[in-house]
Amino acid sequence: MHTHDEPRQTRVGKAENVVAYGQGRAILLDFDHTLFDTDRFFWVDLKSAFARFGVPEDAWEKSYEAIWPVGYSLAKHLDELERLGVIAGQDIRRTMFDTLDADFSDLRPYLFPDVPAFLEAARQRGFDLILLSFGDPAWQSYKVRASGLAPLFQKIVYTVKQGGKGELLDDLSSSYAELCAIDNNPADLDSMKARHSKLQTHLICRVKPSDSEGPTGLVPDRFREAARYLSIPSRLSHHRCWSLDEVPL
Repeated sequence: MHTHDEPRQTRVGKAENVVAYGQGRAILLDFDHTLFDTDRFFWVDLKSAFARFGVPEDAWEKSYEAIWPVGYSLAKHLDELERLGVIAGQDIRRTMFDTLDADFSDLRPYLFPDVPAFLEAARQRGFDLILLSFGDPAWQSYKVRASGLAPLFQKIVYTVKQGGKGELLDDLSSSYAELCAIDNNPADLDSMKARHSKLQTHLICRVKPSDSEGPTGLVPDRFREAARYLSIPSRLSHHRCWSLDEVPL
């Protein structure tokens, strides 16, 4: 799991408010829970891979909670497990890192099934594709590259600021006459649309309410993060959809 930056990615500082629109069309896409099945990757398969090395579930979650605020990475997670005494020594840590790095080097299977066809159709119709992703830039960069998506985007922007996507749009709006955004987080869509009323917004939900109703122990990890967005209210109106097939191009 390497974390070198893509040449097109941008780390975000302060943005100026731009109200003029330019030429062309672009689609702004979120990554986690929109294009990428993050819960299945992280909370099911990666967590299970740690367990195969004897890492207990409570230690895995405790170490995750400790390092998440400073930006998740596999190396940091292993360091924290070593600090807690769960991993005994550098040799075991190195073996774990190398094994997990190899096992999760190809993340294309974690793309939602409708993603490749939608991105290709959008490109054929002349849309620029722009990825706006919240999270640690190095960790997000790894997931985007390993899923094979990086070459498809004209611009990739990562932000660590909660609700920062509205500011990102300020810099982009001057370049395009038509913009639409697809995201699973109502708060992010609200922040973007509040600043730019012409923005077409699509609120996508990859987990149906019925998916969160099941035997205890099965659902919490499979839909751990995605299900939380079901309870976030929208202040503004967005087109609601369950798949990218419902987004008109």
